[in-house]
Amino acid sequence: MKKAYLELIKNALAKGLTISVFDGEEWAVKRSTGYKEIKEAVESVEVAEIRLRNADGEKVGWAMIIDGLEPDETVADFSYNKLMHELTGSVWDGE
Repeated sequence: MKKAYLELIKNALAKGLTISVFDGEEWAVKRSTGYKEIKEAVESVEVAEIRLRNADGEKVGWAMIIDGLEPDETVADFSYNKLMHELTGSVWDGE
């Protein structure tokens, strides 16, 4: 089973979003479209936060990543919006 955060990153990049990674002390990666760079930054710490932006630079989502949990649970929390539910493959029950 693939780690959920890797699917989230791939799905976000496929939609043309940029990703910033906060490692608990600093923004280790800022507005990146590089899968490897993002993945390495997330995996360099136990808990990372990612911020997603659209092409206009607007914040469209956030997620907390905890590497070390069961693969399908590595995205521990995320913004409650339709886009983030699509990116994580979870069911959107909002309006």
